[in-house]
Amino acid sequence: MENRFRSLFLALLVTFSGLFSNALLAAAHLPPDSDLLIAPDVERQAFDDAQIDSSDFELMLFAGFLSIEDFGVNALVAFKLNYYVNESIFVQLSLAQSEGSETSYEVLSGGAPLLTDDERQLQYYSINIGYNLLPGEAFLGEQTAFNTALYLSAGIGNTDFAGSERFTINYGAGYRFLLNDAISLNTEFRNNVFDVDVFGKKTTSNNLEFIVGIGWFF
Repeated sequence: MENRFRSLFLALLVTFSGLFSNALLAAAHLPPDSDLLIAPDVERQAFDDAQIDSSDFELMLFAGFLSIEDFGVNALVAFKLNYYVNESIFVQLSLAQSEGSETSYEVLSGGAPLLTDDERQLQYYSINIGYNLLPGEAFLGEQTAFNTALYLSAGIGNTDFAGSERFTINYGAGYRFLLNDAISLNTEFRNNVFDVDVFGKKTTSNNLEFIVGIGWFF
C-alpha cells in the first residue's frame, strides 16, 4: 500500500512540474520546446599580440658579468645571432669578451703577476642549440599581450684566456620577452666550463655568466 501511495505522489509531482514549466515559458513568450532560456551577451576582448612574423634571424647585443674562477667577477660584452629552425628549436652563435682581474694570491702575496695584461683578456666563441621550453604570454592591461619564452641551451666553443685556447662546454637558460614584431629583450644565465693550468696544475673551472640584452629580428 505504501509503495502505491509513493508512486501516485511522484506522478502528481511530475505532472504539476510540467504544467508549471509550460506556464513560465508562456509568460516569457518562448515556445515549449525552446532550450534557450537565457541569451548570453559576451563580447570578445581584442588585444594586440606581439609575435615574430616570418623573420628567422635575431641579432642580439648583451652586457653583463662573467665570474672567471680565481680571477673575480668582471664585465662581459657579447654579440649573439640566433637562427630559428622552427617555433621550438634555434641555433645560436656567440662571440664575447671579458677581462680577468687579479687573483687573491696575487693580491695577498704582492709578488709578480701570474699573467700579463694581454693574457688577462678573455674572448670566447660558441655554437649552441636552444629549445623553447615554456612559451607563454605576459599581459599589460586588458588589451596588450607580449609573447615570452623560457628556453634552455647548450653547446661547445673555444675560450682564449691566459695565453692558451681552451675547448669549452657551456649550458644554461634564458628568458625572451617580445616587445613587438621586431624587438626583443633577453636575459641569459650560463656556465662556461674549460680547463686552466695557471697555477701549474690543470683543473676544470666553472665560469658563470649573467647577461641582459636587446635583440632585433630580420
